[in-house]
This record gives sequence, structure tokens and C-alpha cells, in this order.
Amino acid sequence: MATAADLTSLALKVLPLALGAAVSPLVLVGQMVTLSQGGAGLRPGWSYAAGTAVVVALWLALGLAVGAALPPHPSGPDPVSAGLHLMLALVLVAIGARILSRSAAPAEANTAPPPPVSAGGHTLRHAFLLGLGAMAANLTSLVLVLPASEMLSRSSLPGGAKALLVLAVALITLLPSLVPPLALALAGASGRRALERFSAWSEAHQRQITASLCFGFALLLAWSGLGLL
Repeated sequence: MATAADLTSLALKVLPLALGAAVSPLVLVGQMVTLSQGGAGLRPGWSYAAGTAVVVALWLALGLAVGAALPPHPSGPDPVSAGLHLMLALVLVAIGARILSRSAAPAEANTAPPPPVSAGGHTLRHAFLLGLGAMAANLTSLVLVLPASEMLSRSSLPGGAKALLVLAVALITLLPSLVPPLALALAGASGRRALERFSAWSEAHQRQITASLCFGFALLLAWSGLGLL
């Protein structure tokens, strides 16, 4: 039977992956662009967040389905999880190397925010689709959410504990799209200024941030994968 220690142990494995998945300059900048449009208040920001949430929900569903199709975690070595973690570590290394191989100018051109949209009737739909696309293009988050959801699905925890951790993984991953509208709602103009500074810094250093994330979590996944052999 699963214990509180089992819950803590699993949380310490999956929540760091969720924190890594939350490091997404692209999603953050997209949200700030969305919130910069006047005339519609915070509604476009929440619509953008809803779009990102749909993608994260699909990722989690995929990871949980893959985990459900695999045997439960054994008490000893787990070659299935080890193979998955090592494979995803290689994927992260490849993504990081590809990011660093690009020159700065094309990277900035490819990640530039879309032009402003009007505050008319299509604003909410546009924001939703923008959030959908920004999160779907965020491959590093996908690569980190998948092993987290796979571990949750194959764990021996009861359903309620699993659901709690799945929700925690989802909310943490969605921080780049949830924090800006929350900050504006709670802190107003001062929150907007702080977010704009952080967003500008994130956009200027997007390549370095994303590459460092890829290599750092590739090491983490490789270490955990080798430990499962």
C-alpha cells in the first residue's frame, strides 16, 4: 500500500520536471503581447491561458495513456522508465544543440511576437489560438511533461493522490500563461511594469535560457534513467 513517503518521493521526482516545463520564454512573451492589447481587459489573457491549458491537458493525457499501457513500476530496476528517460534526455540534448546552432538573428525573427490584434469580437478567439500555438511549439515542455505523467500513471499511489499530482504538474507547467493575468489583477500597474521588464529580459535571452534548460534537464533525466537500471 502506498504511504505518505511514497507520495513525497514521487512528488520530488515529477514536480522538478514540471518546474522545468514552466520555463518558457515563448509562452510568457506571447501572454504579455496578448495582455498589451487595450480595450478588452484581462479576458484575452485568460483566453490565451485556456489555449495553453488545452495543449498541456493533451500532453498529460498522452503521458498517462502511455504509462497505463506499460507495466506498473517494479520495486527494483525499471528498464522501461530508464529507457524512456534516457531517450528523452537525448531529445533534449538535440533540441539544445539545435537552438545553439542557430544564429541570434534568425532565432529572434522566428520567435518575434505576432502583430497586435484589435479589441473586436475576434480578440478572444485570436488569443486562444495564440496560446494554443505557443504551447504546442514549446517542445521542451512536452519532453518534460511526458516522463512526469508516465511516472504518475505507473505509480502505486491511489487515484486521489495521483490526481492531485497531475493537477500540480499542470498548474506549474502553465505558470507562464497564468501568472501575468493574475499579477495584473492583483498588482495592477506595478505588476505590469515588473512583468514587462521580466518578459523583455526573457525574450532577449530566450536562446540561452532554453538551451540551458535542455542541457540541465537532459542531465537530470539521464541520471534518473541510469539510476533505474
